[in-house]
Parts: sequence; C-alpha cells; structure tokens
Amino acid sequence: MAAPGIMDDLRRCCTRGIPSRVPFFPLGVMYDFHVQGFTHRQWRSDPAVMMRVGTGAVEMFDVDVYMLHPDDLMEYEETGIGVTDEENLPPAVSRYLPATEETLRALRRPTDLGVSGRLARHLEGLRGLKRVLGDSVCLTGRIAAPFTTISLIVGVQEALLMMLEQPDLLRRYMDFFLDYNDEVARLQREAGADAIWLGDCVATSHFISAAQYAQFAAGPAAESARRIRARGGICFYHGAEISIPHLQVMAGLGFDAINIGYGVDIAEVKGAIGAKVCIMGNLDTIRVLRPLNAQAVTVEVSRMVEAAGTGGGYIFCTGEGITHDTPRANVTAMLRAVRAHGEYTGR
Repeated sequence: MAAPGIMDDLRRCCTRGIPSRVPFFPLGVMYDFHVQGFTHRQWRSDPAVMMRVGTGAVEMFDVDVYMLHPDDLMEYEETGIGVTDEENLPPAVSRYLPATEETLRALRRPTDLGVSGRLARHLEGLRGLKRVLGDSVCLTGRIAAPFTTISLIVGVQEALLMMLEQPDLLRRYMDFFLDYNDEVARLQREAGADAIWLGDCVATSHFISAAQYAQFAAGPAAESARRIRARGGICFYHGAEISIPHLQVMAGLGFDAINIGYGVDIAEVKGAIGAKVCIMGNLDTIRVLRPLNAQAVTVEVSRMVEAAGTGGGYIFCTGEGITHDTPRANVTAMLRAVRAHGEYTGR
C-alpha cells in the first residue's frame, strides 16, 4: 500500500518542489484487470470489479496514483454517437455525429447525467475505491479536453476540417463540451477523485502545429484545468506530446503536471519546461517495458528517474498504458527502480 502523505508529496511536485520520494504513477489501464483475471467488459461494467482491480493494483505494485479509466466514451452515451461493446476491447465510436450546426443545436446535457449508464457505474467505483484507499493513494478520474472531445463526437478528420473551414463552429462545439465535461469532472470529484486526468491526444503535434494548438486547443484546455483546480483537484494533462514547441505552450497553461509521450528524452523535456511546470513520464511501454528483460527495464527507469527527478517537480509515469501482455517481472522491476532511485533523502 502506498505511504501516507502522498497527497502532500504530489502537491509539492506540482509546485516544482521536492517530495519525500518520486511518486509512482504507472498507467495500468489495460494491464491491471487482465493480470487479475477479468475481461475489459467485466471491469468497465461492474463497480465491485473496479474496486477489486484498483485495490489489487495498489497492493501488488505499490502505486502512489491510481487512475480509474474504464473508457473515453461513457459520458457521451446519450449524445447519439454509436459505441461498441467488445468483451476484451475498450469501447470505440462506431457512429459519429454529423459535424454541423444542426447537430450542435440539438445537443443537450442530460439532466440526470451520472445517474445511469457507464458513468454512474464509474462514479460508484470511485466512491468504493475512496472508501477503501482513503488518502493513501491519489485517486484519479478522467475527462477529455474540449478539442479532443470534438474528435470523439464527430471524428478526427471532421474535427480537423472544422478547425480549418469552420473555426467559429468548432469553438462553439468546444464551449458546449467544456461545460459538459466540467460537470463530469465535478461528479468524479464529489465521488472521491483527488485528481482528474485531462486527456487531449488529438491536440498534439501528431495532428496540429504548435500555432494551431495555441490558437484553438490551448484556451479550452486551460479553462478545463482552471475549473478542476478551483474545486481543489489536481489536473494531470496528457496528450502524449513529444514536441518541445508544443510543450512550451502547454507549460504556461496552468496544468499541475504534463505527461510526456514516447520518443523524446525526459531529461531534454525537463531542461526545456521543468522550470515552469511539473513533468510526468515517459517510459516507453511498447519498446522498453514489454519486450525487454527486467534488468534492461531497471537500467532505463533508473536513468529516467535520476535525470528527471533532480530538483523535484517530477512524477514517474509511463508515456502510455501498459499493455496486457507485459511480463509482471518487468512491471515489478519498474517499481523497484523508481523506489531505489526516487528517494530524496541525502540528495
């Protein structure tokens, strides 16, 4: 079980201070339920399973931050999009809404949002986990940032075309979902989430330039973070970004911490933006954690923690989720390396 005082340590990190040790935040979204013998559908559908998987992950891997993240679409069930329901895969959009003025006018936030459906079960899972874990772990919920939300509703291609051809319509879509998602964040905070993961994977250099990010995505994401923080929550921002120009814009938007993607040295990122914002990341779960042996994982994690942890302001995290077929010995090696090299006593 994670040590008491983790919330104080995280808040020190988020103000670029020095905690007692580097917090350990592996993204076990696709791993934890599998290693405990459940299917994805069982986990995302049953609050009792959510509780069992979450407490099991904390006990097995001594995580400091645990995120309950069943899927990206649970709050949008009633917007009219089609959603898949596979046994061992996360829900995906099977039918987008038309990217039109008429669609926007017809959108409504349900008055009973969070009372039924997958979001209600998610909230029940958060409440149960908070009862069991208390303040020994930073319990984390999740929402999408407004720019990325539009891609979940109308599709990535249509969202990007809207940015180029109908920017005013895009902004009004984002205004609607800023309020919509903020209500989802509020419900999760009230259910016990200490932090909110603000996902924004489409608002990155994989799709848009740094100038486009600053023009279209930055303001709505910053406002989402401001509202999360105004309620006392911590905001972890994630786009899996690796572009330094993009990250330099993000560093000034008021996020508590930014999770970095694969393909850039965490030490380079620390040098570029570490004086402005706490950084997280960015162990490669595909090229390092899954295929290499435990010794090689230990070497890479140790290097990262030594480089990025110097001076504080760093939370260890994987760049993306741990895959279900990752050897358990490698996950254990990751934990042990963070613990061995993440202590600040004597530094």
